[in-house]
Amino acid sequence: MGTTTGRLTARPSVVRDLLLVAAMTARANVISVLVLLAVLAAMVVFREWVPFLWFGLPITAVPLIIMLAQRPRLRGHAVRPAEEPELATLVRQVAERLGFRSPLLLRIVAEPDANVLLTKTAGFRTYTVFVGLPLLRQLSTAELAALLAREFAREQHVGDWRTRMLFRARYSLVESVIDRRFRAPAVLVVRLLRASQARLWPAALVADAEATAVAGTQAMRDALTKLGVAAAAFDLLGTTWLEVLGEDGSYPEDLYEALDAAIDDPHVAARLTAVANDENDPMAIEVEPPLGVRLAALPEHLGYGWDATAPVALRDADALRRWCVREVTGSAGRRPVRLLDLPPERFEANLEDDAAHLMQVTGQDSAAGAVRAAADAVADGTWMRLARALDPETGKVPPPMRAPASRAALTWYVGGVISGLLLAAGWTRASRWTVTVLVDPAGAPLDVEELVEQAVDSGDPTRIRELLADLPERAAR
Repeated sequence: MGTTTGRLTARPSVVRDLLLVAAMTARANVISVLVLLAVLAAMVVFREWVPFLWFGLPITAVPLIIMLAQRPRLRGHAVRPAEEPELATLVRQVAERLGFRSPLLLRIVAEPDANVLLTKTAGFRTYTVFVGLPLLRQLSTAELAALLAREFAREQHVGDWRTRMLFRARYSLVESVIDRRFRAPAVLVVRLLRASQARLWPAALVADAEATAVAGTQAMRDALTKLGVAAAAFDLLGTTWLEVLGEDGSYPEDLYEALDAAIDDPHVAARLTAVANDENDPMAIEVEPPLGVRLAALPEHLGYGWDATAPVALRDADALRRWCVREVTGSAGRRPVRLLDLPPERFEANLEDDAAHLMQVTGQDSAAGAVRAAADAVADGTWMRLARALDPETGKVPPPMRAPASRAALTWYVGGVISGLLLAAGWTRASRWTVTVLVDPAGAPLDVEELVEQAVDSGDPTRIRELLADLPERAAR
Protein backbone atom coordinates (compact mmCIF):
# COMPACT_ATOMS: atom_id res chain seq x y z
CA MET A 1 0.00 0.00 0.00
CA GLY A 2 2.96 2.30 -0.29
CA THR A 3 6.36 2.51 1.22
CA THR A 4 5.43 4.32 4.40
CA THR A 5 2.22 2.71 5.51
CA GLY A 6 4.04 0.98 8.32
CA ARG A 7 3.28 -2.14 10.28
CA LEU A 8 2.74 -2.77 13.94
CA THR A 9 5.78 -3.94 15.82
CA ALA A 10 5.78 -7.26 17.67
CA ARG A 11 2.83 -7.43 20.01
CA PRO A 12 3.20 -8.10 23.73
CA SER A 13 2.51 -11.59 24.94
CA VAL A 14 -1.02 -12.78 25.61
CA VAL A 15 -0.16 -13.04 29.30
CA ARG A 16 0.91 -9.39 29.45
CA ASP A 17 -2.26 -8.23 27.73
CA LEU A 18 -4.47 -10.31 30.01
CA LEU A 19 -2.65 -9.02 33.09
CA LEU A 20 -3.19 -5.45 31.88
CA VAL A 21 -6.88 -6.14 31.26
CA ALA A 22 -7.20 -7.71 34.72
CA ALA A 23 -5.47 -4.76 36.39
CA MET A 24 -7.66 -2.17 34.66
CA THR A 25 -10.80 -4.20 35.33
CA ALA A 26 -9.92 -4.54 39.00
CA ARG A 27 -9.22 -0.82 39.30
CA ALA A 28 -12.50 0.05 37.58
CA ASN A 29 -14.47 -2.23 39.88
CA VAL A 30 -12.60 -1.76 43.16
CA ILE A 31 -15.49 -2.52 45.48
CA SER A 32 -16.44 -5.74 43.71
CA VAL A 33 -12.82 -6.88 43.72
CA LEU A 34 -12.41 -6.11 47.44
CA VAL A 35 -15.57 -8.02 48.27
CA LEU A 36 -14.38 -10.92 46.12
CA LEU A 37 -11.02 -10.99 47.94
CA ALA A 38 -12.80 -10.83 51.29
CA VAL A 39 -14.96 -13.80 50.31
CA LEU A 40 -11.92 -15.80 49.22
CA ALA A 41 -10.11 -14.93 52.44
CA ALA A 42 -13.13 -15.97 54.47
CA MET A 43 -13.21 -19.30 52.63
CA VAL A 44 -9.67 -19.94 53.80
CA VAL A 45 -10.14 -18.77 57.39
CA PHE A 46 -13.68 -20.04 58.03
CA ARG A 47 -13.71 -23.31 56.16
CA GLU A 48 -16.91 -24.51 57.75
CA TRP A 49 -18.70 -21.56 56.07
CA VAL A 50 -17.47 -22.45 52.61
CA PRO A 51 -20.85 -23.78 51.32
CA PHE A 52 -22.46 -20.45 52.21
CA LEU A 53 -19.63 -18.26 50.91
CA TRP A 54 -19.82 -19.87 47.48
CA PHE A 55 -23.06 -17.94 46.97
CA GLY A 56 -21.12 -14.68 47.22
CA LEU A 57 -18.72 -15.43 44.39
CA PRO A 58 -21.22 -15.11 41.50
CA ILE A 59 -22.61 -11.89 42.99
CA THR A 60 -19.22 -10.20 43.19
CA ALA A 61 -18.13 -11.50 39.79
CA VAL A 62 -21.22 -10.32 37.92
CA PRO A 63 -20.03 -6.70 37.38
CA LEU A 64 -16.70 -7.94 36.03
CA ILE A 65 -18.32 -10.45 33.69
CA ILE A 66 -20.81 -7.88 32.40
CA MET A 67 -18.03 -5.36 31.71
CA LEU A 68 -15.97 -7.83 29.69
CA ALA A 69 -18.95 -9.30 27.82
CA GLN A 70 -20.80 -6.10 26.94
CA ARG A 71 -21.04 -5.04 23.30
CA PRO A 72 -21.48 -1.55 21.88
CA ARG A 73 -25.09 -0.44 21.74
CA LEU A 74 -26.41 -0.52 18.19
CA ARG A 75 -27.14 3.16 17.83
CA GLY A 76 -28.08 5.29 14.86
CA HIS A 77 -30.55 5.13 11.98
CA ALA A 78 -30.28 2.08 9.72
CA VAL A 79 -29.79 2.87 6.03
CA ARG A 80 -30.26 0.32 3.26
CA PRO A 81 -28.17 0.51 0.07
CA ALA A 82 -31.28 1.22 -2.01
CA GLU A 83 -32.11 4.24 0.18
CA GLU A 84 -28.69 5.91 -0.11
CA PRO A 85 -26.95 4.21 -3.05
CA GLU A 86 -24.14 6.75 -3.46
CA LEU A 87 -23.12 6.47 0.20
CA ALA A 88 -23.44 2.68 0.19
CA THR A 89 -21.32 2.46 -2.96
CA LEU A 90 -18.60 4.63 -1.42
CA VAL A 91 -18.52 2.49 1.72
CA ARG A 92 -18.20 -0.69 -0.34
CA GLN A 93 -15.49 0.80 -2.59
CA VAL A 94 -13.40 1.85 0.40
CA ALA A 95 -13.84 -1.51 2.10
CA GLU A 96 -12.79 -3.42 -1.00
CA ARG A 97 -9.68 -1.28 -1.51
CA LEU A 98 -8.59 -2.30 1.98
CA GLY A 99 -9.38 -5.96 1.42
CA PHE A 100 -12.31 -5.79 3.82
CA ARG A 101 -14.84 -8.21 2.32
CA SER A 102 -17.14 -8.99 5.24
CA PRO A 103 -20.87 -8.16 4.98
CA LEU A 104 -21.55 -4.57 6.02
CA LEU A 105 -24.46 -2.69 7.53
CA LEU A 106 -24.71 1.11 7.47
CA ARG A 107 -26.13 3.38 10.16
CA ILE A 108 -26.25 7.18 10.37
CA VAL A 109 -25.59 8.70 13.80
CA ALA A 110 -26.30 12.21 15.03
CA GLU A 111 -22.80 12.99 16.33
CA PRO A 112 -19.62 13.78 14.34
CA ASP A 113 -18.28 10.25 14.57
CA ALA A 114 -17.19 7.39 12.34
CA ASN A 115 -16.66 3.77 13.36
CA VAL A 116 -16.55 0.26 12.00
CA LEU A 117 -17.63 -2.16 14.72
CA LEU A 118 -18.41 -5.84 14.96
CA THR A 119 -22.06 -6.00 16.01
CA LYS A 120 -24.75 -8.59 16.47
CA THR A 121 -27.98 -8.17 14.52
CA ALA A 122 -30.85 -10.66 14.48
CA GLY A 123 -28.55 -13.24 16.02
CA PHE A 124 -25.82 -12.82 13.41
CA ARG A 125 -22.41 -11.16 13.83
CA THR A 126 -21.63 -8.61 11.17
CA TYR A 127 -19.71 -5.37 10.75
CA THR A 128 -21.62 -2.12 10.99
CA VAL A 129 -20.36 1.19 9.62
CA PHE A 130 -21.44 4.19 11.70
CA VAL A 131 -21.18 7.62 10.05
CA GLY A 132 -22.15 10.91 11.70
CA LEU A 133 -24.45 13.28 9.84
CA PRO A 134 -22.18 16.29 10.58
CA LEU A 135 -19.39 14.51 8.69
CA LEU A 136 -21.66 13.69 5.76
CA ARG A 137 -22.47 17.40 5.53
CA GLN A 138 -19.00 18.85 6.07
CA LEU A 139 -16.59 16.39 4.42
CA SER A 140 -16.05 16.01 0.71
CA THR A 141 -16.48 12.56 -0.80
CA ALA A 142 -12.69 12.09 -0.87
CA GLU A 143 -12.36 13.17 2.78
CA LEU A 144 -15.18 10.88 3.86
CA ALA A 145 -13.54 8.02 1.96
CA ALA A 146 -10.28 8.72 3.81
CA LEU A 147 -12.03 8.65 7.16
CA LEU A 148 -13.87 5.43 6.33
CA ALA A 149 -10.63 3.85 5.10
CA ARG A 150 -9.03 4.78 8.36
CA GLU A 151 -11.81 3.05 10.33
CA PHE A 152 -11.63 -0.11 8.22
CA ALA A 153 -7.85 -0.23 8.64
CA ARG A 154 -8.17 0.36 12.35
CA GLU A 155 -10.65 -2.49 12.73
CA GLN A 156 -8.24 -4.80 10.92
CA HIS A 157 -5.53 -3.97 13.45
CA VAL A 158 -7.52 -3.81 16.71
CA GLY A 159 -10.44 -6.14 15.98
CA ASP A 160 -8.94 -9.23 17.62
CA TRP A 161 -10.28 -10.48 20.94
CA ARG A 162 -7.25 -9.32 22.94
CA THR A 163 -7.48 -5.72 21.80
CA ARG A 164 -11.26 -5.67 22.19
CA MET A 165 -10.89 -6.75 25.81
CA LEU A 166 -8.21 -4.09 26.26
CA PHE A 167 -10.52 -1.40 24.87
CA ARG A 168 -13.40 -2.45 27.10
CA ALA A 169 -11.29 -2.62 30.24
CA ARG A 170 -9.73 0.74 29.43
CA TYR A 171 -13.12 2.34 28.77
CA SER A 172 -14.42 1.01 32.08
CA LEU A 173 -11.37 2.38 33.88
CA VAL A 174 -11.79 5.84 32.34
CA GLU A 175 -15.49 5.87 33.25
CA SER A 176 -14.67 4.94 36.83
CA VAL A 177 -12.21 7.81 37.05
CA ILE A 178 -14.77 10.29 35.78
CA ASP A 179 -17.92 9.05 37.53
CA ARG A 180 -17.08 7.27 40.75
CA ARG A 181 -15.91 8.52 44.14
CA PHE A 182 -13.95 5.47 45.25
CA ARG A 183 -10.58 5.98 43.59
CA ALA A 184 -7.24 4.30 43.55
CA PRO A 185 -4.14 6.53 43.62
CA ALA A 186 -3.98 8.61 40.45
CA VAL A 187 -0.42 7.49 39.80
CA LEU A 188 -1.65 3.88 39.50
CA VAL A 189 -4.44 4.85 37.13
CA VAL A 190 -2.06 6.87 34.96
CA ARG A 191 0.41 3.97 34.76
CA LEU A 192 -2.34 1.59 33.64
CA LEU A 193 -3.70 4.03 31.07
CA ARG A 194 -0.24 4.79 29.71
CA ALA A 195 0.55 1.09 29.42
CA SER A 196 -2.62 0.49 27.39
CA GLN A 197 -2.10 3.71 25.44
CA ALA A 198 1.27 2.40 24.29
CA ARG A 199 -0.58 -0.53 22.72
CA LEU A 200 -3.27 1.54 21.00
CA TRP A 201 -1.44 4.59 19.64
CA PRO A 202 0.81 2.69 17.21
CA ALA A 203 -2.26 0.94 15.78
CA ALA A 204 -3.91 4.35 15.24
CA LEU A 205 -0.89 5.68 13.33
CA VAL A 206 -0.66 2.58 11.16
CA ALA A 207 -4.39 2.83 10.36
CA ASP A 208 -3.91 6.48 9.38
CA ALA A 209 -1.02 5.54 7.09
CA GLU A 210 -2.86 2.69 5.39
CA ALA A 211 -5.92 4.88 4.83
CA THR A 212 -3.66 7.54 3.33
CA ALA A 213 -2.37 4.98 0.82
CA VAL A 214 -5.98 4.40 -0.24
CA ALA A 215 -7.38 7.94 -0.26
CA GLY A 216 -4.38 10.25 -0.56
CA THR A 217 -2.50 12.44 1.88
CA GLN A 218 -4.44 15.65 1.32
CA ALA A 219 -7.80 13.96 1.79
CA MET A 220 -6.61 12.24 4.96
CA ARG A 221 -5.13 15.41 6.39
CA ASP A 222 -8.28 17.42 5.73
CA ALA A 223 -10.52 14.63 7.01
CA LEU A 224 -8.72 14.35 10.35
CA THR A 225 -8.70 18.12 10.80
CA LYS A 226 -12.37 18.53 9.95
CA LEU A 227 -13.28 15.64 12.23
CA GLY A 228 -11.59 17.38 15.16
CA VAL A 229 -13.23 20.71 14.38
CA ALA A 230 -16.68 19.14 13.94
CA ALA A 231 -16.36 17.31 17.26
CA ALA A 232 -15.31 20.50 19.07
CA ALA A 233 -18.21 22.45 17.52
CA PHE A 234 -20.71 19.78 18.50
CA ASP A 235 -19.41 19.62 22.08
CA LEU A 236 -18.96 23.34 22.70
CA LEU A 237 -21.52 25.18 20.57
CA GLY A 238 -24.13 22.46 20.25
CA THR A 239 -24.21 21.77 23.98
CA THR A 240 -24.59 25.47 24.81
CA TRP A 241 -27.42 25.95 22.31
CA LEU A 242 -29.32 22.93 23.60
CA GLU A 243 -28.96 24.01 27.23
CA VAL A 244 -30.08 27.60 26.64
CA LEU A 245 -33.02 26.71 24.43
CA GLY A 246 -34.03 23.86 26.71
CA GLU A 247 -34.64 26.34 29.53
CA ASP A 248 -37.78 27.63 27.79
CA GLY A 249 -38.90 24.33 26.30
CA SER A 250 -37.63 24.87 22.76
CA TYR A 251 -35.16 23.06 20.52
CA PRO A 252 -33.11 24.03 17.43
CA GLU A 253 -34.68 22.48 14.36
CA ASP A 254 -31.81 23.85 12.25
CA LEU A 255 -29.06 22.51 14.53
CA TYR A 256 -26.93 21.13 11.70
CA GLU A 257 -27.34 24.17 9.46
CA ALA A 258 -26.23 26.37 12.38
CA LEU A 259 -23.22 24.16 13.08
CA ASP A 260 -22.22 24.37 9.42
CA ALA A 261 -22.51 28.16 9.50
CA ALA A 262 -20.51 28.45 12.72
CA ILE A 263 -17.70 26.23 11.42
CA ASP A 264 -17.51 28.36 8.27
CA ASP A 265 -16.95 31.47 10.40
CA PRO A 266 -13.17 32.11 10.50
CA HIS A 267 -13.18 33.34 14.13
CA VAL A 268 -15.05 30.29 15.35
CA ALA A 269 -12.97 27.98 13.15
CA ALA A 270 -9.75 29.31 14.70
CA ARG A 271 -10.99 28.60 18.23
CA LEU A 272 -12.32 25.15 17.32
CA THR A 273 -9.07 24.27 15.56
CA ALA A 274 -7.14 25.23 18.69
CA VAL A 275 -9.38 22.93 20.75
CA ALA A 276 -8.95 20.09 18.25
CA ASN A 277 -5.14 20.52 18.41
CA ASP A 278 -4.99 20.54 22.22
CA GLU A 279 -2.35 17.99 23.26
CA ASN A 280 -3.03 18.24 26.99
CA ASP A 281 -3.74 14.70 28.23
CA PRO A 282 -2.31 14.41 31.77
CA MET A 283 -4.11 11.13 32.55
CA ALA A 284 -3.29 9.43 29.22
CA ILE A 285 -7.03 9.01 28.55
CA GLU A 286 -6.92 9.50 24.80
CA VAL A 287 -6.84 6.31 22.70
CA GLU A 288 -5.34 8.12 19.71
CA PRO A 289 -2.32 10.45 19.39
CA PRO A 290 -2.88 14.24 19.25
CA LEU A 291 -3.98 15.62 15.90
CA GLY A 292 -0.64 17.31 15.26
CA VAL A 293 1.24 14.05 15.77
CA ARG A 294 -1.10 12.20 13.43
CA LEU A 295 -0.84 14.80 10.68
CA ALA A 296 2.94 14.90 10.90
CA ALA A 297 3.13 11.11 10.61
CA LEU A 298 1.07 10.82 7.41
CA PRO A 299 3.00 9.43 4.43
CA GLU A 300 2.81 11.05 1.01
CA HIS A 301 0.32 9.49 -1.42
CA LEU A 302 -1.74 10.80 -4.32
CA GLY A 303 -5.53 10.77 -4.16
CA TYR A 304 -7.59 7.94 -5.59
CA GLY A 305 -10.00 10.04 -7.65
CA TRP A 306 -12.99 10.54 -5.39
CA ASP A 307 -14.62 13.97 -5.57
CA ALA A 308 -12.66 16.40 -3.41
CA THR A 309 -15.03 19.33 -3.90
CA ALA A 310 -18.45 18.19 -2.65
CA PRO A 311 -20.00 15.83 -0.08
CA VAL A 312 -21.40 12.48 -1.11
CA ALA A 313 -24.96 12.84 -2.41
CA LEU A 314 -27.75 11.88 0.01
CA ARG A 315 -31.14 10.96 -1.47
CA ASP A 316 -33.11 11.57 1.74
CA ALA A 317 -31.01 14.21 3.48
CA ASP A 318 -33.98 16.02 5.05
CA ALA A 319 -35.39 12.88 6.65
CA LEU A 320 -31.96 11.96 8.04
CA ARG A 321 -31.51 15.48 9.39
CA ARG A 322 -34.91 15.44 11.12
CA TRP A 323 -34.18 12.05 12.67
CA CYS A 324 -30.80 13.23 13.97
CA VAL A 325 -32.29 16.42 15.41
CA ARG A 326 -34.86 14.37 17.31
CA GLU A 327 -32.13 12.01 18.51
CA VAL A 328 -29.96 14.84 19.84
CA THR A 329 -32.58 17.20 21.23
CA GLY A 330 -35.32 14.88 22.48
CA SER A 331 -37.71 17.28 20.78
CA ALA A 332 -40.99 15.57 21.71
CA GLY A 333 -43.34 18.11 23.25
CA ARG A 334 -40.98 21.01 22.71
CA ARG A 335 -41.28 24.09 20.50
CA PRO A 336 -39.05 24.28 17.40
CA VAL A 337 -36.99 27.42 16.81
CA ARG A 338 -34.38 28.35 14.22
CA LEU A 339 -30.95 29.23 15.52
CA LEU A 340 -30.18 31.15 12.35
CA ASP A 341 -33.14 33.47 13.04
CA LEU A 342 -32.37 34.13 16.72
CA PRO A 343 -30.45 37.26 17.75
CA PRO A 344 -26.91 36.55 18.99
CA GLU A 345 -27.79 38.13 22.33
CA ARG A 346 -30.10 35.17 23.02
CA PHE A 347 -27.06 33.22 24.22
CA GLU A 348 -25.49 36.02 26.27
CA ALA A 349 -27.89 35.68 29.20
CA ASN A 350 -25.31 33.83 31.29
CA LEU A 351 -22.78 36.70 31.13
CA GLU A 352 -24.56 38.59 33.92
CA ASP A 353 -24.84 35.43 36.01
CA ASP A 354 -21.14 34.71 35.52
CA ALA A 355 -20.26 38.25 36.54
CA ALA A 356 -22.40 38.01 39.69
CA HIS A 357 -20.77 34.69 40.59
CA LEU A 358 -17.24 36.00 40.07
CA MET A 359 -18.06 39.08 42.18
CA GLN A 360 -19.42 36.89 44.98
CA VAL A 361 -16.42 34.56 45.00
CA THR A 362 -13.84 37.36 44.93
CA GLY A 363 -15.75 39.58 47.38
CA GLN A 364 -15.84 42.51 44.96
CA ASP A 365 -18.73 44.89 44.34
CA SER A 366 -18.12 45.36 40.60
CA ALA A 367 -17.43 43.13 37.64
CA ALA A 368 -14.22 45.03 36.85
CA GLY A 369 -13.07 44.66 40.44
CA ALA A 370 -13.76 40.93 40.28
CA VAL A 371 -11.65 40.61 37.11
CA ARG A 372 -8.84 42.59 38.80
CA ALA A 373 -8.99 40.15 41.72
CA ALA A 374 -8.77 37.25 39.27
CA ALA A 375 -5.77 38.90 37.61
CA ASP A 376 -4.12 39.20 41.03
CA ALA A 377 -4.74 35.47 41.62
CA VAL A 378 -3.06 34.68 38.30
CA ALA A 379 -0.08 36.88 39.22
CA ASP A 380 0.43 35.40 42.71
CA GLY A 381 -0.20 31.81 41.67
CA THR A 382 -3.44 31.26 43.61
CA TRP A 383 -5.62 31.03 40.51
CA MET A 384 -6.33 27.32 40.99
CA ARG A 385 -7.87 28.11 44.39
CA LEU A 386 -10.04 30.75 42.75
CA ALA A 387 -11.04 28.34 39.98
CA ARG A 388 -12.09 25.77 42.57
CA ALA A 389 -14.23 28.37 44.34
CA LEU A 390 -15.85 29.24 41.02
CA ASP A 391 -16.41 25.62 40.09
CA PRO A 392 -16.11 23.16 43.01
CA GLU A 393 -16.18 20.24 40.55
CA THR A 394 -12.57 21.03 39.61
CA GLY A 395 -11.50 19.86 43.06
CA LYS A 396 -13.12 16.47 42.58
CA VAL A 397 -11.21 15.39 39.48
CA PRO A 398 -8.03 13.30 39.87
CA PRO A 399 -4.94 15.38 40.73
CA PRO A 400 -3.30 15.18 37.27
CA MET A 401 -6.43 16.70 35.72
CA ARG A 402 -6.96 19.52 38.21
CA ALA A 403 -4.69 22.09 36.56
CA PRO A 404 -6.29 21.83 33.09
CA ALA A 405 -9.80 21.66 34.61
CA SER A 406 -9.06 24.74 36.73
CA ARG A 407 -7.63 26.57 33.72
CA ALA A 408 -10.78 25.83 31.74
CA ALA A 409 -13.07 27.00 34.57
CA LEU A 410 -11.16 30.24 35.13
CA THR A 411 -11.05 30.95 31.40
CA TRP A 412 -14.80 30.39 31.12
CA TYR A 413 -15.79 32.76 33.96
CA VAL A 414 -13.15 35.47 33.61
CA GLY A 415 -13.31 35.45 29.81
CA GLY A 416 -17.10 35.79 29.86
CA VAL A 417 -17.02 38.66 32.34
CA ILE A 418 -14.33 40.51 30.37
CA SER A 419 -16.43 40.10 27.21
CA GLY A 420 -19.43 41.59 28.99
CA LEU A 421 -17.37 44.57 30.13
CA LEU A 422 -15.95 45.17 26.65
CA LEU A 423 -19.37 44.94 25.00
CA ALA A 424 -20.68 47.51 27.48
CA ALA A 425 -17.71 49.73 26.55
CA GLY A 426 -18.64 49.77 22.87
CA TRP A 427 -16.78 46.77 21.50
CA THR A 428 -18.68 44.59 19.06
CA ARG A 429 -18.88 40.90 18.31
CA ALA A 430 -16.61 39.60 15.58
CA SER A 431 -19.07 36.77 14.98
CA ARG A 432 -22.67 36.00 15.82
CA TRP A 433 -21.52 32.55 16.95
CA THR A 434 -19.19 33.52 19.78
CA VAL A 435 -19.19 36.22 22.43
CA THR A 436 -15.52 35.87 23.32
CA VAL A 437 -14.06 37.09 20.02
CA LEU A 438 -14.64 40.84 19.91
CA VAL A 439 -13.64 43.82 17.80
CA ASP A 440 -12.42 47.02 19.46
CA PRO A 441 -13.58 50.50 18.32
CA ALA A 442 -10.52 50.73 16.05
CA GLY A 443 -11.47 47.49 14.26
CA ALA A 444 -8.87 45.15 15.79
CA PRO A 445 -10.12 41.67 16.83
CA LEU A 446 -9.39 40.09 20.21
CA ASP A 447 -9.96 36.51 21.35
CA VAL A 448 -10.75 37.02 25.04
CA GLU A 449 -10.48 33.33 25.97
CA GLU A 450 -7.06 33.13 24.36
CA LEU A 451 -6.06 36.26 26.30
CA VAL A 452 -7.01 34.65 29.63
CA GLU A 453 -5.36 31.33 28.71
CA GLN A 454 -2.10 33.10 27.87
CA ALA A 455 -2.22 35.01 31.15
CA VAL A 456 -2.74 31.80 33.15
CA ASP A 457 -0.03 29.89 31.28
CA SER A 458 2.53 32.67 31.66
CA GLY A 459 1.48 33.91 35.10
CA ASP A 460 1.43 37.44 33.66
CA PRO A 461 -1.99 39.18 33.61
CA THR A 462 -0.60 42.51 32.36
CA ARG A 463 -2.75 42.57 29.22
CA ILE A 464 -5.91 41.93 31.25
CA ARG A 465 -5.06 44.80 33.57
CA GLU A 466 -4.38 47.08 30.60
CA LEU A 467 -7.79 46.27 29.14
CA LEU A 468 -9.49 47.14 32.43
CA ALA A 469 -7.53 50.38 32.70
CA ASP A 470 -8.74 51.43 29.24
CA LEU A 471 -12.42 50.88 30.03
CA PRO A 472 -14.64 53.94 30.52
CA GLU A 473 -15.64 54.39 34.15
CA ARG A 474 -19.31 53.61 33.37
CA ALA A 475 -18.49 50.31 31.68
CA ALA A 476 -16.05 49.25 34.40
CA ARG A 477 -18.70 49.19 37.12
